[in-house]
Amino acid sequence: MFDALGRHGNVAPLLVERIPVGPNAMAVRERCVAVLLADGFPPRVAADAYAMLSRCMLGFAIQLRGHHGAERPGDDARASAVFRAADPSLYPATAAVADWLPVPLEDEFPFGLELVLEGLGRLRDGD
Repeated sequence: MFDALGRHGNVAPLLVERIPVGPNAMAVRERCVAVLLADGFPPRVAADAYAMLSRCMLGFAIQLRGHHGAERPGDDARASAVFRAADPSLYPATAAVADWLPVPLEDEFPFGLELVLEGLGRLRDGD
């Protein structure tokens, strides 16, 4: 889903306005929810997980669409310079991680997805 939204960046903003219920959206939803149910998630958790994952992917796709646009060249470099120049007496936590900020969206999505999937696994397994 994330790759498809990335390839068709103009579609993502349209999905914010309405819950997609067309045949393609229904097919994608069916496949995703079926995987969750087959993996042992109760129906309510499967529905919640699908909804959260879908919105997360949509949000990232919208950010990537704007991030790769010509209207924002150099934003990451500017933000990085601001983070590295932050006064450590005012922003000690930011100063501690400044070398790794901003996190590229292309890296942030798989990291966040892994966190969510690990959490869902624990929820399913009753940890």
